[in-house]
Amino acid sequence: MLRGVVAGYLRTGEPVGSTAALRHARLPVSAATVRVVMGELTQAGLLAQPHTSAGRVPTHEGLRLYVDHLMRARAPSAAQRDGLSAALLAAGEAPEDLVRTASRHLAVTCTRTAVGRRPRVDAVAVDRLQLVALGGDRVLAVLVLVDGTVCDRVVRFEGRADDLARAQNLFNERFAGRTVVAVRAALAAELEGAEADVDPDAPLLRLAGRALPEAETPDDAVFVEGRTHLLTHADDAGRLGEVMRALEDKQLLLTLLDELAAEGGARVVFGDELGVGGLSGCTLVTAAYGAFGRSLGAVAIIGPVRMDYARIVPWVGYTASAISGMLGRAGAR
Repeated sequence: MLRGVVAGYLRTGEPVGSTAALRHARLPVSAATVRVVMGELTQAGLLAQPHTSAGRVPTHEGLRLYVDHLMRARAPSAAQRDGLSAALLAAGEAPEDLVRTASRHLAVTCTRTAVGRRPRVDAVAVDRLQLVALGGDRVLAVLVLVDGTVCDRVVRFEGRADDLARAQNLFNERFAGRTVVAVRAALAAELEGAEADVDPDAPLLRLAGRALPEAETPDDAVFVEGRTHLLTHADDAGRLGEVMRALEDKQLLLTLLDELAAEGGARVVFGDELGVGGLSGCTLVTAAYGAFGRSLGAVAIIGPVRMDYARIVPWVGYTASAISGMLGRAGAR
């Protein structure tokens, strides 16, 4: 019966009476029985009655029980899955482009605002370093990660040309297979105790260290797509101005996505559980993606509490799985 009340409320936003609840629940019982059960659910704190003569609406606890245990998820159709695959293939192999495209596709498909966190470069293992002389003291440093990410930059090096091959081999022998954050820490530890006059490897390690990517910034790490969908559901999403300001706070979104991604799987988090004032009237549906046994990021839908969870939750989860698959295949090549 709770499923029927929640389904009716999510569809209309209005209190659900016994007749409507029975229609949504599709149970072979009488309306009188429905009223008794709804009364018991109200006493249990799963439903609330806004007015004496009105129907019932789900409480936070009722919505949580529905989402976690009663919801009948509707998986994306084969055509929908093919559409997402085509969009991701067209995005190319760059992990950042994959997540941006997936977030945009998610926003369009679910008609809600989508948020994506690009892969955490620091959590990805290094495949190899390549150093190419450009002339003079300029060197092109190309760091290839196992997920297919390529980080390149021009650095300066005043050593001999044959030192480039030594620096490249030294780096690959010592650090290939470690994550970027582990390499950064190991390099710092080695260089801290190295004396350039005594250790001939010190300047080579410094050169290799300059090939590592800079620490990410929130503006680079988070994509927000489909903000205008909030306008359509402004009456349900709380104070629109506060929500829009929260979406502009990339550090806030990055922290939320990283915390939720660390817990793994697909999750539904209601606004009052987030502890973020601007999103208190919203719900976050999120799923983590990753590759090679590591969580690298997450995608999410942000919308009003009243949304079609049975459709959106599977979509977010499937999108995250599709990103994981693409990253895994890119890294296997």
